[in-house]
Amino acid sequence: MRLCAYSAALLGLVCLTAQAANFGEDPPSELALVLVRKAKLAEKAGDTGDAYIYYSQASALQPKNRGYRDRAAALKIRGAAQVKATSTPATDAKPADADITDPIEHHAGLPDDLLFDSITMRELSKDRQLASPPKLDAAAGRFDFDLNDTPRGLFDKVAAKLNLQIVYDGDYPTGGPPVRFRITQVDYRQAIEALDAATSSFVVPLSPRAIMVARDTVAKRNDLEQFITLTVKVPQVITTQELTEIVQLVRQASNVEKIGWDTNNDQIVMRDRISRVALAQGLLEQLFSYHPEVMIDLELLQVSDSDIANYGFTVTNNFPLVYLGGIQNSVANIPSGVTQLLTFGAGRTLIGVAAAQVQAMFNETFSNSKALYSARLRSGSNQAGVFHVGEKYPIITSGFVGANASGSSLAFAAPPAISFENLGLELKATPHVHGADSVSMSIEASYETLTGQSADGIPVIESNKITTDIRLRNEEWGVVAGLIGETSNKSVAGFWGLANLPWIGNLFRQTSTDKETTHFLIGIRPHILYMGPDENVTQPMRAGTDARPFTPL
Repeated sequence: MRLCAYSAALLGLVCLTAQAANFGEDPPSELALVLVRKAKLAEKAGDTGDAYIYYSQASALQPKNRGYRDRAAALKIRGAAQVKATSTPATDAKPADADITDPIEHHAGLPDDLLFDSITMRELSKDRQLASPPKLDAAAGRFDFDLNDTPRGLFDKVAAKLNLQIVYDGDYPTGGPPVRFRITQVDYRQAIEALDAATSSFVVPLSPRAIMVARDTVAKRNDLEQFITLTVKVPQVITTQELTEIVQLVRQASNVEKIGWDTNNDQIVMRDRISRVALAQGLLEQLFSYHPEVMIDLELLQVSDSDIANYGFTVTNNFPLVYLGGIQNSVANIPSGVTQLLTFGAGRTLIGVAAAQVQAMFNETFSNSKALYSARLRSGSNQAGVFHVGEKYPIITSGFVGANASGSSLAFAAPPAISFENLGLELKATPHVHGADSVSMSIEASYETLTGQSADGIPVIESNKITTDIRLRNEEWGVVAGLIGETSNKSVAGFWGLANLPWIGNLFRQTSTDKETTHFLIGIRPHILYMGPDENVTQPMRAGTDARPFTPL
């Protein structure tokens, strides 16, 4: 069988085409790399004939690569001799790996670049999604170990009891002095960690049931330990300065190399060895979770009462005289609005006087209004939260005033500078969490309105401000500010002279009263969402040392 394959490779016939066709859509460069890797494996195992065949096929796929062609020519004579010497009938043929009794020892002697099979572009395209690092799923329960063997022998026996498959790094020693390993009532994680410390090794999980063992050196950890990319969400209630300090602390404690801030998604992105990233993730989550937060309920109650009353008598205080007598047959002209006349005289001396009119008025208007505004404000401890109800009013702060001088070349005036003033109610609350059931708050409240007056074209704003500190229990209401306004107006109108007479003067005057009362209250209630670090139990985390960092399994 091998002689036929060798002859086909010498002639460059159908064998190359058939094998290349099995790779489907992979490019020739990828196929050539796979064949060269197989040739190296065969040459390492002493199969010079197979190595020559693979090099020949790779050279056919990449004719311009002189390295493949020269290597195939160097193995041509030795490969042909080996094939002829080992040719046997088909019935006696056996697989190339039939002599391999221990696959672990067989792979242990291979260099790092030949330990695993090559992956082509087609195989890589099947899995583009990032996967989580593998976690061991060994045998459950508690175990006792009392062993005395070489490091490789100890790992073999422990892995067999834990139902794990084991692969050794190519540089891991096969012998060495025996090590006494005795431990009782441990689970699989504790057993592997203790064995790592006893043999100066470290374990890399390859799958839930497979691990790789290597010497615990800085170079081996950089080469074999898994690199992962991990993200941690950043809470909204945190300042940039606090975030920077936390990241610097985590970087110094975990020695993580690459750490960045994704501002679009509010998350921390880290990439490094899994032993460093796992420690950095735990530190970030604990530091973020210990940031106290408070939800503040705000309620603004406004009650207005208005009482308007009008009562009294309105007496006509204008009495026009109308001449009704005729002179040379003239017609008397009566003014409009005069309906009743009192006349005296006769003939040419007839004169009319408008009669007095009296109107009585008794009415009252009473109104009451209540307005309740509710809002919620979330803020972190020692961070100010601002709540504004109203509008932003543009106010000109500076501008060009006056006409241009004669003969001036100035063709335009500079645009005015405008600032926006917050009209209405603005409340600024800065909470401070004390323990698990108490919150103190520094409150600054202001209420600004337009007065209707202006100075040099700039409107005058009336401002009322209050600053106070209050301490409340969790879920407890408190009134932090209040405003009571009362307005009373009274006006009297009537007949001059008669309206001022006692008692009888009420028949000649009209009285109007207007009473308005306004009550404005601000209530506040805190909800503690997250307590401070003094109320939380800090979880211990294993970090290891700089030379031997802790690797999670």
